Amino acid sequence: MNNQQKVYASYLRKSSEAEDRQALSIGSQITEMEKLADKNNVNVSPDNLFSEAKSAKNAFGRVEFERMLKEIERGKIQGILAWHPNRLSRNAIDSARLVDLMDKSKLAEIITPSQTFKNTPNDKFMFSLMCGQAKMENDSKGIDVKRGLRKKNEMGFPSGVATIGYINDYGIKGQRRIMADPERFDLTKQMYKEFLTGKHSVRQIHKFSVEKLGLKTIQRKKEGGKPIALSYIYNVLRNPISAGFFYGNDEDGQRKRYELNTSVPRMITEDEYWQIQALLGRKGMPRSSVNVHNFPYVGPTKCGRCGGGVTAEHKYQLICPECRWKFSYKNRDACPKCETKIEDMEGATYLHYIYYHCTKKRNPDCIEGCIQEVQIDETLADHVENKFEMSKALSDWCVKYLDKMAADDKKNEYERKAGWQRDRDEKEKEYNELVKMKMQGLIDSQEFLKLKSSVRSEIERIDKILADMGGTDQANYDKAKNAFELAVGIGEIFRTGTFDEKQEALSNLGSNLTLKEKKISIINTELIQIIENGLLAVKEKNRGFEPRNCGSIKQQSVTFGDGLRPMLCDQGSNLGHPP
Repeated sequence: MNNQQKVYASYLRKSSEAEDRQALSIGSQITEMEKLADKNNVNVSPDNLFSEAKSAKNAFGRVEFERMLKEIERGKIQGILAWHPNRLSRNAIDSARLVDLMDKSKLAEIITPSQTFKNTPNDKFMFSLMCGQAKMENDSKGIDVKRGLRKKNEMGFPSGVATIGYINDYGIKGQRRIMADPERFDLTKQMYKEFLTGKHSVRQIHKFSVEKLGLKTIQRKKEGGKPIALSYIYNVLRNPISAGFFYGNDEDGQRKRYELNTSVPRMITEDEYWQIQALLGRKGMPRSSVNVHNFPYVGPTKCGRCGGGVTAEHKYQLICPECRWKFSYKNRDACPKCETKIEDMEGATYLHYIYYHCTKKRNPDCIEGCIQEVQIDETLADHVENKFEMSKALSDWCVKYLDKMAADDKKNEYERKAGWQRDRDEKEKEYNELVKMKMQGLIDSQEFLKLKSSVRSEIERIDKILADMGGTDQANYDKAKNAFELAVGIGEIFRTGTFDEKQEALSNLGSNLTLKEKKISIINTELIQIIENGLLAVKEKNRGFEPRNCGSIKQQSVTFGDGLRPMLCDQGSNLGHPP
C-alpha cells in the first residue's frame, strides 16, 4: 500500500488550555503539517485533523487523541503526521499504545519533519526513546518547578493567586511577590475585625462585606470585578496568610508551615486567626449556627475531660402546686405524677434554666456534668473584678501612658534604625575588603569562605532586624488600649448584660473556657494575662492600690506605670523599649 492509498491523520496539540497562551502554536503546526503532507505526497482530509489544547503528561486524558486511536483501531487511518513525537505522547502508556498499533500492523508510520517512524524494530525503538525523553523533560520541569516553589515559600511568599486584600507583583520572573492591595486591604481587614466580634454568622459577614463594604474581586482580563461569593468568604477566613503564615510542601512532600515575608503587612494576629477558626468550628469547618444566637459561651468553651465541644440548651420546668413535683412541661398537658391538668393549675411555679454540657461527640462515654449559664456569668464576673477590672481613672491613665510609649518609640525609631544601618555599612565594607584580599591572593580560598560566611551571616541578621523594625506597631498599641478600656465595668456586663454584650466582651478578652467537674476555668490571652500579672505585682507592693471607690490615683498610677512597659514588652511585639 503506497502513500496515496493510505489514509493519514494530522495530530496537533498545545499544552495549555488557556486561549491566550501558546496562541500561535496550533496555527504554526497546521502550516508545518501542510508542508509535511506535500513533501511526502499524502492527503489529509479535514475530518482527520485532530487538534486539542491538553497536556500529554497523563494517559487517557486527551479526547481528540483517544478519538484518533479508535479510528486507527477500526482501520480507517493508517498513518499520523505530527510536529514531533512529544506532541503525541509525554507518558509511557500512550507511547506504548502507538507502538502496539504498529505491532498489530494497524499503524503503518508516524511522519514528523525530522524523521519517519515505520513498523521496524529500529524505528519503534527510536520513537519510544524520543517519547521517553519527552517524559524525562516533563518530569524534570516538574522537579524544577517544585524546587522553585519551595524556594519561594522559604523566602516567605506563597505561590498562586493572592487572596483578597493582597495582589501579586508580576515583576521580574523569579522575584515575584505579593503585596497589600491598596483598594481592598483595609476593607478585608475590617471584615476580619467584624467577624472577630463573634456577633455574626459567616452569612451575615458576607452580606456586610458586599452591602456595607462593597468588597469585590479583582478585575482581571476575563473575570473578576464582582461581589465576593459566600463560599469565598469561608476560604478567606480559613486562609492564614492574613495572620502572617501559610503552608506548603517540603522536599519530601510533607506539609510544612512557612512564615510570611516581613515586607507583607498582616491584617490580623495569629491569636486572632485561631480565634476565627474556633468561631468557624473544629478544623476550620463552619459550625452549626443553631445555638450561636442563644448561648454566648458555647463557642469558646471546651470539655475539660474529653476535649470535645460544649453545647447548651434551655430547660423549661414547672412545679406542680398540688403534689410539688417538678417536671418539664414542654409537650405535656398534665403533671406526670398527679395528672393535674396544667391549664387547671393555680399558683404553679414556672422555672427556666440554661444548661451547658459536653456534646459527647468526641467521647460518647464522657461523664462531665452540666453547669448553668448564671454560674458561668458569676464566675467570669468574679474573675474580672478581682484580677482585671479597674477604675475609669486608672484605665484613662493607662491609655494615656500607652500613647506616650508609642510617641517615644516613634521618636527613637530613627536613631535605632540609623545605628543598625551603620553596623550594616561596616559589615558590607568588611565583606568588600575580603573580596579584594582574595583577588589579590592575600588569603586562601578556605580562609576566604570561612570569613565570608561569617560576615554574610551578620549582614543577613542585621537585615532581618531592620526589616522587623519597620515602624511602630500601632495595631498592638490599639489592642492594648482596647483592653484597658474594656477593663472598666466589665464585671457588670457578665452579670446583667445582654447576649450581644456578653459575647462581645468575651470576644474582646479572647479568653477560652473549660468545663470540668461542673466548674468553669478561664484561660486568658497573653495580653490579658500580662495585665492581670502586672496589677497583681503592683498590688503586692502597694496593698491600697486601686481601691473600689477610687479617688485620686496619681501615686498609684506611677507605681503601675513603672511595671507597665516591661509587662507589655513580654508580648514579643514592638510595644515599647526593652525594660
